[in-house]
Amino acid sequence: MLNRTLFLKSLLAVLSVLACTTTARAGGGNVLPAQADPRGYSLSGIAVATAVFNTGQMTGNPATPPPPNVPFHVLVDDATVKPGTMLYLPIFVADDSGGAPAGFPANIADQDADADYLDDLVLNGFGVEAFIVQVDGDTTVLDDDYITGTTTAPLLDGTPGGTHYIVSAAFLTPLTPGKHTVAIGGLIGGKPVAFITMHVNVR
Repeated sequence: MLNRTLFLKSLLAVLSVLACTTTARAGGGNVLPAQADPRGYSLSGIAVATAVFNTGQMTGNPATPPPPNVPFHVLVDDATVKPGTMLYLPIFVADDSGGAPAGFPANIADQDADADYLDDLVLNGFGVEAFIVQVDGDTTVLDDDYITGTTTAPLLDGTPGGTHYIVSAAFLTPLTPGKHTVAIGGLIGGKPVAFITMHVNVR
């Protein structure tokens, strides 16, 4: 199943895309600081709540549960949402399903180690200098504070199912009524490049 969240398998295919969205400035949809805990959820807390859903969707596992009951829309594809809806945007994930891969952090609670792992896996490995989020063409560069690691219920994208999950993600404030474009990507050569674009209709 095609998943709009940026995962390693799709990254190889899209790094050659060198175009980004350049529409009007967003109405809302601002990226919150990494330390924010909107509606009582930190980035770590929402990672726990969404890990099984996200990894199951990544592989199209028929056992994937429905989206979790959280006070956000988990944005992984085009969506229609009600006004006032906050968005949670997972950008890139890694986990230890099928056995811990080489270099996977021994201590998932060590945020620096989690960030170093993703940096080596994606940012340094593919020439991406940083992850970005674009809302209606307005670009926010995400630093390592937006990367979190957590222990979860068994994940659905490997055998055995992993229980350690690392994600780069962000919360977005509600968008104004109307149609919007949300893109995720990276800086390459100092320029923002959108890898995956989603359309959000607020009504």
